[in-house]
Amino acid sequence: MPLTAGDPVRVGPYRLLARLGQGGMGRVYLGRSPGGRAVAVKVVRETLLRDEGFRRRFVREVAAARRVTGFFTAAVVDADPEGNPAWLATEYVPGPSLQDAVARHGVWREQAVRGLGAALAEALGAVHAADLVHRDLKPSNVLLAPDGPRLIDFGISAAAGDTALTEAGTVIGTPGFIPPEQLRHERSGPAGDVFALGAVLAYAAAGVGPFGGGASHAVNYRVVHEDPDLRGLPPALAGVVARCLAKDPAERPTVSWLLDELGRPDPADDDRLAGRGAPAPDGSVATVGWMPGPVVDSATRLRAEVPTEPLSRAGDGPPRPPAVAAPPRDRRRRLRTALAVATALAVTVTGTVLWRVTSGEADAPPSEPPRLKELWSRTLAEGQRMTAHSGEMVYLQNEDRHEITALDVTDGTKRWGREVEVAEIRQDSEYLRDTVGNGIRVTGLAGGLLYYGSSDHLFALDADSGAYRWKYMDDSFHASPVVVGDAAYAHMTAWFYVLDTRTGEELWDYGYGDNADGDITVTEDTLLVHSGRKLIAVDTRTRKQKWTHQAASDAETDPVVADGTVYFGTQDGALYAVDAESGDEVWRRTFEGDLWDGRLGGGAGAPDVVGGVVYFENDGYVSAFDAGTGRTLWQRKQKADEVEALTVADGAVHVYDSEGDLSSLDARSGRPRWKETLVADPDADYAIVGNTVCVERDGRLTAYRVAT
Repeated sequence: MPLTAGDPVRVGPYRLLARLGQGGMGRVYLGRSPGGRAVAVKVVRETLLRDEGFRRRFVREVAAARRVTGFFTAAVVDADPEGNPAWLATEYVPGPSLQDAVARHGVWREQAVRGLGAALAEALGAVHAADLVHRDLKPSNVLLAPDGPRLIDFGISAAAGDTALTEAGTVIGTPGFIPPEQLRHERSGPAGDVFALGAVLAYAAAGVGPFGGGASHAVNYRVVHEDPDLRGLPPALAGVVARCLAKDPAERPTVSWLLDELGRPDPADDDRLAGRGAPAPDGSVATVGWMPGPVVDSATRLRAEVPTEPLSRAGDGPPRPPAVAAPPRDRRRRLRTALAVATALAVTVTGTVLWRVTSGEADAPPSEPPRLKELWSRTLAEGQRMTAHSGEMVYLQNEDRHEITALDVTDGTKRWGREVEVAEIRQDSEYLRDTVGNGIRVTGLAGGLLYYGSSDHLFALDADSGAYRWKYMDDSFHASPVVVGDAAYAHMTAWFYVLDTRTGEELWDYGYGDNADGDITVTEDTLLVHSGRKLIAVDTRTRKQKWTHQAASDAETDPVVADGTVYFGTQDGALYAVDAESGDEVWRRTFEGDLWDGRLGGGAGAPDVVGGVVYFENDGYVSAFDAGTGRTLWQRKQKADEVEALTVADGAVHVYDSEGDLSSLDARSGRPRWKETLVADPDADYAIVGNTVCVERDGRLTAYRVAT
């Protein structure tokens, strides 16, 4: 993900290029050393560093982690555990996690699982030799490089133990992978990691953990009291995994026994395994023979796409021609946001608009290009950028000068503009001063309020007048709230909090018990969010979990609610319809056909529900389903490899694809109406507001009217 205004440019000697993720411990960035080495830099949250016990443990555990030198571990290469902020840098592994690989490419065969188990047992042996216990081994902490897996985050979870994070009986870890002794609040040592390894191998072989899914407390209960479900594993492998999952830690095997038991390859694989990690004849790193081919392909592609220059900060427009393209999902979300608000033909334009009409193709009858009329144009001040838009106004921010300006979208006149309030940086916080800084960043527009972050506060302005409304101390984690009535719901990965939109007062908060992916969707009485395969529903009236729904694959799209039903797409290409009140699955549909391969899913965009029909796209496919029954109304394969986004308006489905073409399909039949190729300057940023296109290019903001 691109860096944001609240992200540092440099940590220690490392130049930061992008944000990799965020969790309870802090934020993780992709960085490069002065010599060009790619590293993953974890910056610890300031709130943790206020706990002196945590800081002491962190110093100790980082020192131990730097002694770990196993081949299948992501080595700690540098750290400043006593700094403000505290940070550590590890080897960057450009590959998918085991969780992503299983979700996208399916479960692994027995020999592949055995190879994975041997590699992870070797990694755990190196960790335990340094007097460390991982304590959070799970599929997302196993990264898959072309030359084998890497175990990450060892030494970190142990440092987090016994801090404020573990108050009130909370246990650090992921349900289904936490050993029973840890859930009973007993001491957990290396045998606890063996238990987690067994659960990871079961996940790789069956696609689900051995204790199932659902609410965290239910999974934890099964871990402590019930036998694992290993019916999806081959018998010999199930026997090894069952030993790892023994309730009594003393009955579990050692990692050395596991290495011997799992490391015996099939004789047919001897030649391939003998070269594991060695240079190939062409000088590249040899791949691991037991890893599934599609996983190796994904890892190889990701390794080739590691950026060498920073991805653009949010609000600064798209990256200039980069060393690699922006991640497909990021590009998809940007296009989706723009297309979803269009009520007329959605187009991408430059300062001078160029169109090439595609004609003469069997599936694309020729059409006249739409006429674009320039409405207004104005010069932007230095540092001014387009940042948000509504049906009436376009908002500009100047991050360093702390200014926000609102323009009338119809004629470009200034509705209001002013220097906004910023939060003072506390003198005792080197993190805020050196890392976050005192710039501003607009984060969202909802419920008549414009939100922006500054230092460790979230601010709200009246979107129509720019008048100050309130501020809220959010510890620099600036959310983009979703507003329903007088409540603003702010999602923060592992929890959400609710603010009164009139005063900024925090009303209540709620912890999911899981790290939740994507954005939230809020109805009048329910908040919906995905955590991997699980869809979590929270009743906003009772402030308790309402239900969970377990899909067969990780969610790829945010949930969309229409007429009491929740619709979402998953990475294997399926579209789900779930009852919003009960969480029961109403129906599920997948793409079908000779060209469709569910293992290559992961390109889905959020469904669009219009007039009792669900329109959905995944990779190059576009489909229409009856919203009530799931019956397929029509399905179409576009010529492009991937559909980037679709929107439905005025009886037409407008489809933008990876070739840069915009197609119009008949919403009732799916028959093509026209297709045009859009030629746009890659340096231009744009927003679509109704039938007006606003383009930021070369220091100017220009608005065009789209006529049909």
